[in-house]
Amino acid sequence: MPKKDKLALLGEYLRSVRNSANLTQEQLSDLSNVSIKHIADIEKGLKNPSFVVLQSLAKALDLSLDNLIGENLSVDEQGINQLKSYYLSCPPEMRGTPLNVVYTLTRELTELSKNSR
Repeated sequence: MPKKDKLALLGEYLRSVRNSANLTQEQLSDLSNVSIKHIADIEKGLKNPSFVVLQSLAKALDLSLDNLIGENLSVDEQGINQLKSYYLSCPPEMRGTPLNVVYTLTRELTELSKNSR
């Protein structure tokens, strides 16, 4: 079975993320200012999107650019990128709040895991 090319993989991933966000191509187009046809062609692996288009799509999907185009990112790397994206989307003066929530949740989950063993 032939290996899928990088554009086909990017297209599949973009479609998957868009569907997970419950967005139609039209809605993603509205959010990203990228035409519906262009999004459809990227998802089909027919278009090689420019850096600017990738940035617009990543922002609209609340992803980091490296998460959108990163080749073979582990689940942990994807999670770290997603957390970073959430952190950076907060107003700078409020970024301590998500850090405190993650810290508290991490402590509680670690303790819960220890107790369940």
